[in-house]
Amino acid sequence: MLKVQCAEVRFRLFECGRFFLALIGAGVLASAAFADAEPTILAVADFEFKDTSGEVRDQTAEHEARLKAFGVALHDGLSGNQKIDLVALPCQTEQCTIRDPGLVDLSKRARTVSAKYLLIGQVHKMSTLVGWVKFAVLDLNDNKPVCDRYLTYRGDTDEAWRRAAEFTARDIEKHCIP
Repeated sequence: MLKVQCAEVRFRLFECGRFFLALIGAGVLASAAFADAEPTILAVADFEFKDTSGEVRDQTAEHEARLKAFGVALHDGLSGNQKIDLVALPCQTEQCTIRDPGLVDLSKRARTVSAKYLLIGQVHKMSTLVGWVKFAVLDLNDNKPVCDRYLTYRGDTDEAWRRAAEFTARDIEKHCIP
């Protein structure tokens, strides 16, 4: 009788072992499937700039340089993510914003480069100390925003704008990429 019970216990352990091996195998296959998932194809429009600070000194050249650096830092931050495949918009003019050539045209251009999503935005200098980054990620298939966010930053320096761009990239990765 003892031999029968031992054989029965061994058989059940063998069945449990096979079950756990099957679970482990399924987990490995599932993780491989997720690892091979297609990256999100994202087109990034140039951000616009708005200054309502009312400062007397003309800072147009400084802000244009900072806006370009903001775009480079944002692009660099997003391009480091393996879940995102950035594609360039085929804009004919120097600007490629929601104002010029416009949202409808930008969406069409993003679709021509196989983008599934379009990132648009604006940097707004409200005062000497306070700035905002307003952006949206649009789903080009559904024609609706996936994400629409306002971020604030402090300061009107190269460093403040760079940090704002880096934070914006992390926020997009965390909250806006499906």
